[in-house]
Amino acid sequence: MRLTRLLPCLALSSVQAAPDQAPQAPDQYISQAAVQNAFQILRSEYIRSKELNFEELNRAALSGLLQRLDLGASLVHKQDSQAPVVTTGVLSERLPGGIGYLRPQSFAPEEAASFQTKVHEMAEAGLRSLILDLRSPARPGDFETAAAMLEPFMANHELLFKLKQVGRDDAQLFISHSQAVWKLPILVLVDSDTCNLGETVAAVLQKRRQALIIGSKTRGATVLYETRPLDTFWEIRYARAEMLLDDETSLFGQGVKPDFPVDLPVESKRRLFPQENRPPLLDTLIEQPRPRYNEAALVARKNPELEEYIRRSSANGATAPGPPKVHDAVLQRAVDLFITRDRFESTQLRWDKPGTEPPPTIRKAAREP
Repeated sequence: MRLTRLLPCLALSSVQAAPDQAPQAPDQYISQAAVQNAFQILRSEYIRSKELNFEELNRAALSGLLQRLDLGASLVHKQDSQAPVVTTGVLSERLPGGIGYLRPQSFAPEEAASFQTKVHEMAEAGLRSLILDLRSPARPGDFETAAAMLEPFMANHELLFKLKQVGRDDAQLFISHSQAVWKLPILVLVDSDTCNLGETVAAVLQKRRQALIIGSKTRGATVLYETRPLDTFWEIRYARAEMLLDDETSLFGQGVKPDFPVDLPVESKRRLFPQENRPPLLDTLIEQPRPRYNEAALVARKNPELEEYIRRSSANGATAPGPPKVHDAVLQRAVDLFITRDRFESTQLRWDKPGTEPPPTIRKAAREP
């Protein structure tokens, strides 16, 4: 009897509207009685009703509930959750034009100290701009790491964000405990792979107008996840607490919207962040033009487009070229933005102070009588 009463409740939760959505019209809402009748009809008159046992219906109800919760909960195989993180550390490079580049790879707790150290080094080196690349795919982490990564950019005793747990009226406050080290322009790169900690860092910097966001919209998984075992093989990961900005703004399910939207194909993204044989950062900034048939090729009596097609379609692996170089359009736009800013500042244009001399006038020559 307990299972029979549980099933309709689980199934009904998968079709109800989300709290932030408008209520459904009465003719579109599936009532509890309708759900109960649907289960009874299918179990008695469906052509394969014998397959609809309690176990199958429970699995279907759980699947529908997890689909309804979306980022709020998911099933995780123990083998995947217990696998060690292969790629760790903070990538740090200096780009031309006095631009620093930082990318945490796993957002592990031990990366926070390294991240702070590298920000200090870039500030002492006199770099004028900083790019934070938060696009690395990573597991959900603890928000203490996000707070530590925000420390170099915040003044002392500044409220960074809050963490509110279910069933509690008060919230855990994350406050900076050191003076800001970096006070210069920042650009943050994000996409759908950005984890909950990366989203938090990007959201706080964007909210405080300390950085501009470039890339694509994030998922909105700004919650603290807790994992509990279900059986020998499976665990359930669910949202236990929610990150809130200093003004109580919630990004759960909403995500961080970029100030400059730039999309990057998934296949290119996977080649940009491999575990081994990572391409040099400068090589990813240069877009390789494909061969085209132009005037020079006409004079040389060649067809680069045809030759390139033959090479790519060649069955001989020895002569076939490798994959084209990956072009990171998101990072390139960030670098271009900094270079353009420096260009405008160096030229010292006087748009707000026009010249005092009047422009020369053009007089028409008098016609001879």
